[in-house]
Amino acid sequence: MFCLYSGLRFCDVIELKYSNVDYSNKLLKFEQVKTKGHSSASNVVIPLSEALLKLIGEPTKGQTRESLIFPLPTHNMCLKALRHWTKRAGIEKHITWHCARHSFAVNILNNGANIKTVASLLGHRGLKHTEKYTRAIDSLKEVAINSLPDFKL
Repeated sequence: MFCLYSGLRFCDVIELKYSNVDYSNKLLKFEQVKTKGHSSASNVVIPLSEALLKLIGEPTKGQTRESLIFPLPTHNMCLKALRHWTKRAGIEKHITWHCARHSFAVNILNNGANIKTVASLLGHRGLKHTEKYTRAIDSLKEVAINSLPDFKL
C-alpha cells in the first residue's frame, strides 16, 4: 500500500528510516538508490498524506530515528508474498512490486496531476521517462468518449 500511494521503488522502501520523515511538515525526504550519485534528481521530497503517515507510524520502544520503517525480508520473499496475495484475490496478471509505482503514476495523472509534478514525485530528471504513463491516460480518455451513447443526425 505504501508503494501504491507514494510511488516509491522497493529498493527505496526497504531503506527508509524514521529519520527520513519530517513529521511536522508531513514530508518524506530520501535519496533514491537507483540514481544515487548519478542524477541531480536523486534527492526526492514527497508530501505525506495522513494515510501514509499512519502507515509509517513513529518509532516504538526500542527503535530509534535510524531504525527501518519497514523491516522487510528479502526482495524474493516479498515477491513470493505478493504472488500469494494476488492468487488469493483471483488476479491472474503477473504483478510485481514495481507495478505499484506504475499504478501510482497513472492514478495521480488520471486524477488531474500534471506530468511535471508526476516526474518530480517519481524522482525523474526529465519528462522522457514519465511520458509513458500518459499513454494509459490517453486510452482512458478514448474509453470515456466511446462510453457516450450514440446519437442520430
